[in-house]
Amino acid sequence: MITKIIKQLWNEKGDNVWLFVELVIVSIFLWHAVDPLYTLNRASNFPKGFNPENICRVYIHKYEKYNKEYDASVDNETDDASITAVFNNIVSLPEIESYYGGFGIPYSGTFSTIHLYYNENGEEDNGEGRKDIEPYYYAAERGEFFKVLQIKDIKTGQYLTQLQKGEIQLSRSAAMELFGTTDCIGREVENEYGIRKLKITGVYEDFQPNPYMIPEPTVVANYADNPPEFIYMRLKEGVDRDSFIKRFNEELRPTLRVGNRYAGTMVDFEYVIEQNMYNVIHESKNRFQLFISFFALFCAFLGIVSTFWIRTNDRRGEIGIMRSVGASRRRIIGQFVTEALLLVTMAFAVALPLIIHIVASNDFAQPLSATNEQLAAYSNIFAPLPRFAVITATTYFIIAATAVIAAVIPAAKASNTNIANTLKEE
Repeated sequence: MITKIIKQLWNEKGDNVWLFVELVIVSIFLWHAVDPLYTLNRASNFPKGFNPENICRVYIHKYEKYNKEYDASVDNETDDASITAVFNNIVSLPEIESYYGGFGIPYSGTFSTIHLYYNENGEEDNGEGRKDIEPYYYAAERGEFFKVLQIKDIKTGQYLTQLQKGEIQLSRSAAMELFGTTDCIGREVENEYGIRKLKITGVYEDFQPNPYMIPEPTVVANYADNPPEFIYMRLKEGVDRDSFIKRFNEELRPTLRVGNRYAGTMVDFEYVIEQNMYNVIHESKNRFQLFISFFALFCAFLGIVSTFWIRTNDRRGEIGIMRSVGASRRRIIGQFVTEALLLVTMAFAVALPLIIHIVASNDFAQPLSATNEQLAAYSNIFAPLPRFAVITATTYFIIAATAVIAAVIPAAKASNTNIANTLKEE
């Protein structure tokens, strides 16, 4: 049967050549549409490196002069004391297990970058031997950053202690990039061209600053003079977060005012992510890429379906002849499905070398550099050969399944039509 079908395809090569060319183009086009779906899905499901569950956030706001609630009798010099008083009233609530006050947290879109330098040749080398790294920076002015996020020290497995002013803690990858080792406790680094020296007091496991980013180097530091204006807190196990947030906003928040400082609305961590991820460049680009990929899949589906549907419908008379000589409905459908799969397979075989050439020229096969175990694991999920194999197999399956559907439905419909009616179309 296969030999007969191949001969028939060859005899109808004039009609099939454009379909063949279309399938080659669609194969290349669709492969590049499936690739971002694969990579973004793998990246978003990669372990975050921290635990976002049961975390809430509260801002400490300030009444300004234009606000009717402003108290003009309050001295601006007492503003820091007012922040501290509101801060302490919030973190003393019995439902709170741990808290952290600062200006950045993973996925919040508020982190920034900072240059760190380590001079391995001493101070007298006029800048020679300086190693530069630009990690994501999280300010931790008060509380237990690592306990809130449940990030642990790489050696002790315990939560790192609260940072004092002038201290800094590095992620595993940041330590490896600066020193080539994680044994760097007690060493000093400089920030922003030697403006300030910071003492390293801990090294922690890497985490993702953004759900679509690899676990890049990060640093947590404390060198602020002013008390923080927002608080992240982890609730104790067994505390219902939604109920606590509702009670805080309705009952407790109105009482939390000192001077011109007051507690804002408490929100959960998921809200923080949703609110801020729209402002992250990576997220915007990835949303656009997802839209383009799904649109490409939709266009490819419509193109394949319409082509095979028209091709099968144009052969209704042939189906009538097959039925008149005793061909069963199953045999008729089987022939059209086999033809569709053969055309798809041959076209894909031609497209595959072109796909390989295109992706290789775009450095697809270049492995990610890995400075620690987590980055190595991240690199492994994008290993070129498995990634290429999965995307290629997925692309072929989508095209083949679409072609089969587009061949089966009209063939089944035609084979159920009265033989005389189908013969009239021959």
